[in-house]
Formats: sequence, structure tokens, C-alpha cells
Amino acid sequence: MFRMLTSARWIGLTLTALAVIVAFGGLSWWQWERAQRDEPGVVAPVAASEIFLAGQVLADASYGTRVEITGVYDRAHQLLVRRGPATFWIVTTLRPESGAAVAIARGIVSSPQDPSVSDVPAGVVTVAGVAQPFEGDPGTPSTLPSGQADRLTEAALALPYSAASGWIALESQTPRAARALPSVPAAYGQGSTSSLRLQNAMYAIQWILFAAFVVFFWARMLRFEVRGVTTAPPAAPSSPVREVY
Repeated sequence: MFRMLTSARWIGLTLTALAVIVAFGGLSWWQWERAQRDEPGVVAPVAASEIFLAGQVLADASYGTRVEITGVYDRAHQLLVRRGPATFWIVTTLRPESGAAVAIARGIVSSPQDPSVSDVPAGVVTVAGVAQPFEGDPGTPSTLPSGQADRLTEAALALPYSAASGWIALESQTPRAARALPSVPAAYGQGSTSSLRLQNAMYAIQWILFAAFVVFFWARMLRFEVRGVTTAPPAAPSSPVREVY
């Protein structure tokens, strides 16, 4: 076998395999570095009034936009969106001094009796968050008790005044609430960076698997060739040449 590996053919195959393995290893390392790269800086929010207009549906291009709005919470019109047996979103409409009122998903509680439901911040607050579209048909009614809904829709809010056709998943609030709540997950605009980092990590693993396949293929070729040499029938002895006198 060792004599076979020193042949010109196998030296060429081995060098080619090593070059491919090194290349795949380099690509794997590059993808892994990208997966470990720090996340880019957070994009500065725009004024909510730029994308939320009273009576108009939130444009698709505005989904996931980071926005900021200043106003006063409407304590009289609050909604609990039920997302599970012990998961409720607290949604309170924020009314700015000018511009459309916008529903704010303030956080998550495990029960409608949680003190945070009634502990609505008083006075003027500034909210920063991610713009989201309503969930489903604006006219879809809720079948849950009054003040609760299974989806965040315009009909479920049942506001007596005109408001924006969309809502904001709260990220931060000034001044801060007395009690910090788990954030409501946003379907748009969040998690995209982590998904990209996970994708890069998967690519890194993929290149390692490709390199392992090259090693497997090289070893398999060598094994088959060694078997072929050892099982080949011996050459028939040549017949002696008879001299005719």
C-alpha cells in the first residue's frame, strides 16, 4: 500500500485532496467568524407619525420599523390579548399630542389579575419599539370576555376615536415602568440578526462536513485499489520458448 501511495497518480490525488480540505477548512473558519461577529448598531427610531396615519393601513414596507412616540396612555381603553392559558399581552393605546393614537403592547403577564395590568404609567411617556401590523381582518370580532381577545386587531381594541391601523411592540419606555415585564415578541423587525448568525454557524458546520467527505472519499478509493491489487490473480507464467532443431 505504501508503495502505491508513492506513485505519481496517488501523490497527485493526495495533494488535491489536501488542497480541497484546506480550502473547505478556510471557508468554515470564515463563516464561523461571521457567526461570531458583533451585531451591528441598532438603527435609530423614526417618529411614529411618519408611518402611522389615522385610518390608514400600515404599509408593508413599514413592518418592523423602529419608531418612537410620545404621549399619554389611555387607561380607559386597554386590551388583554390571550396567547395561551397563562400568557396575556397588555395592550394600551397611547395618545400623542398630535398625530394618530397607536396601540402599545407593553408586556406579558400570566393572569388578567396581575397588578401590572392596572398599573398603567401616568403622565407623558416616550415609547420606543417596533411597528407591527394588526393580526388578521380589522373587522374580526373577539369571542373572549370583554377586554380580552385572541388576536390583536382593530375590532378587538374597539376605540371610540380614530387610531393608527397597527401597533408597536415596546422595547423601551421613558420614564420606565415601576415593574419590568417580558417583552411581546415582534413578528417583524426582531431576530433577523440572530437568524443570520445562526445561518453562518450552520454554513461553518457544512464546510467541515464537506471536508470530512473528501477524507472519506480518498480513503474509500485507496481501500478499493488495495483490494484490487491483493485480489488480482497472479500472472500466468510465460511458456518457455522451445528451440526447433
